[in-house]
Amino acid sequence: MLALIACSILGVPWARLLFSRLPTHGLLLATPVGFFLFHYLAWLGLFTGWFHNGRVYAWAALGVFAAISVMLAWVRRDVLPATPRARHLWTAGVAVVLVAYFIGVWMRWLNPEIAGTEKPMDLALLSGTMRSTVFPPADPWFAGKSINYYYLGYSMAGILGHLAGTPPEVTYNLYLATLLALVVVGVGAAAYDLVAMLGGTARRASQAAATSVVLGVVAGNLAIIRAIVTDEFREQTGYWQGIGWNASRVINRDVVNGLPDSTINEFPSFSFILGDLHPHLMALPFVVVVTSLVLQGIAAWWRNPPMTGPTAWVSSLLTGIFVGGLYGLNAWDLPTFLVLSIGAPILVCLASPPPRAWIPLLTHTALLLTSAVIAWLPYTLNFRMLGNGLGVVQTRTLTVDLIQVFGLAGLLALGALLTLLRPGVPSTGLRLWAGRRIGAAVRGLLRRPLVWRRAALTAFVVLLALGHGLATAEAVGPLVVLLGLAIYVMVRQRRELGPFSLALVVSAALGLILLAEIAYIDDFFGPPYTRMNTVFKVHYQAWVLLAIAAGPSLYVTLCAFDQWRHPIRSVVRSGYVSVVVLLTVAALSYPAVALRTKAAASEVSGSLDGLALADLRHADDLAAARWLADNADDSAVVLEAPGAPYSGDSRLSTWSGVPTLIGWDQHEELWRGHTAGVRERKRDADLVYTTSQATQAVRLLHHYEVTHVAFGRAESARYGTAVGVRLHSFLTPVAKFGATTIFVVPVDPK
Repeated sequence: MLALIACSILGVPWARLLFSRLPTHGLLLATPVGFFLFHYLAWLGLFTGWFHNGRVYAWAALGVFAAISVMLAWVRRDVLPATPRARHLWTAGVAVVLVAYFIGVWMRWLNPEIAGTEKPMDLALLSGTMRSTVFPPADPWFAGKSINYYYLGYSMAGILGHLAGTPPEVTYNLYLATLLALVVVGVGAAAYDLVAMLGGTARRASQAAATSVVLGVVAGNLAIIRAIVTDEFREQTGYWQGIGWNASRVINRDVVNGLPDSTINEFPSFSFILGDLHPHLMALPFVVVVTSLVLQGIAAWWRNPPMTGPTAWVSSLLTGIFVGGLYGLNAWDLPTFLVLSIGAPILVCLASPPPRAWIPLLTHTALLLTSAVIAWLPYTLNFRMLGNGLGVVQTRTLTVDLIQVFGLAGLLALGALLTLLRPGVPSTGLRLWAGRRIGAAVRGLLRRPLVWRRAALTAFVVLLALGHGLATAEAVGPLVVLLGLAIYVMVRQRRELGPFSLALVVSAALGLILLAEIAYIDDFFGPPYTRMNTVFKVHYQAWVLLAIAAGPSLYVTLCAFDQWRHPIRSVVRSGYVSVVVLLTVAALSYPAVALRTKAAASEVSGSLDGLALADLRHADDLAAARWLADNADDSAVVLEAPGAPYSGDSRLSTWSGVPTLIGWDQHEELWRGHTAGVRERKRDADLVYTTSQATQAVRLLHHYEVTHVAFGRAESARYGTAVGVRLHSFLTPVAKFGATTIFVVPVDPK
């Protein structure tokens, strides 16, 4: 927590430099900006080989970053805001971070165990990253090789763990709380700036920010309605069998044209309750920061004098560092937000009257791209992306399923788009432009004979039937219409900064959702999971964009109602607000249900120790892992039984961070490919334990530079208890904890 406060202070001059044209000047974002840049400096230093990763290095890096930040603040002291409003914004941002952080700590206190799903994988990568003395960090499940996965998030968690002096199993839970705090303040800041760009007051902007946070970060999707109105989960009261888990498995179809479709539909509330420390979640705060950088790009080139000179160039370079960093945090996010970061200013320039500032804009773009590539070369040169190209989607999403995922945010966005249809609507006096016509039509209808009223009722029923048919059809058609509407509004509102920016954010979200209905990334998984990852990662991005737009969209629509002077205004407004409130209550019931059932499933509530459950079930192995962590040197390699995916195997390497010959084999093939030697390592690991020839076993151990061999319950179950006796014949036991023994391998004379 102290590290976050330090980053909040040190991040002020950087945020002010990056977000100079936004209404808040980035002051609400000081914490995530400061933390990101501090980590970048520390991360970069570990590639030099001059420093040793650990607590001393982390504090030294923070000291260097503090010195650089102070120098920047001194150089820019004339432009740093010192007004009461600026101090209020910064204080509010820090307060939000601290409150959200303590809420996150409380959530992990209820459910701290790092067990189930892919949590062991996350802990292994975190432990391995924290233990690695230099970078790139060693892969704890593939000894002798560096991690070939998006590890920057684990590095960021690790640097905070080193600062606080907490072990990986505690750092894991504290970093989940940190992520929640950074996401909350980031979403709120972007929504606040959007409403201020729309002409809203500070009070309205704060209300919209709170709305975006509640609907986008706290609330769930509308799958909870299915649990309320159907019997599907009536008897399933637990987290895993009930709506807690199944809210993330909404878009699924049986065989269509011979192809089933099974996808993942996570959203932030689900992610924080589940507690997997995955790249898509660890990237989320900085995806939000980059979205604010997109808004900054729009505001910077919006009929203003072009940004030129050294300050503008430094800002462009820093923007590139943030955008490029998404590749190492979660590579799925880079294409989307790189296109937005470059494309948004270009669209603004195209929409501006001549003369257009093309040369400064091209300079900005070149600097951004150059920085995004060069700043992260230490990562990209040591990372190999796997994939088989693009595929065409054959089995698509049903509209009714898509509504369950995006229904509430989509309704708010649709209301704003319809409000903004009229060109030139002033951003400070929005109104529902069709109101008078609708009112006149309703009054005229009421004066008509009974036959007309019956005809109108019949038409209404027909519309409902068409709506039902649309809801049960595939979602591509409605998505095309909505995206077309959003782009049309963006073009019509090209002379108004706020409406244009809001329409662009909504257009980007709708475009992402539509993209997942057309193409997918062909990856490791086959049917029925062909487009599972594409829907998962792309929809997560769309959720964030719609979350940011939610508060401003509601503001736009309610302002229009307030400006609409018509007898039926109150009826229409009440109906709209009632629907929004009902859907919001339903969405907010998800975290209440899921958090309660998830906590009820925990055997170790009341702790932040992620291995408290392991201490109950596998005390021998945990003691052995801690012995390894404390006594094995930096080059140590431990051999243990190969691990199956989504299991509790590979425990010693996971808990200690000491690399093993092969951990979860499926995940290593997912990260490295089928030709990386994963199966050979698995075969050789089995051979060491099962061969009757000691010389062959020792030769294999020396080949892989193994220094320690473990024999515990997992090995006994896989190979038999007699193997433990045979290991004593050619290896020396150095530690024994109940049923778990650690052997040391004799030094290779070569």
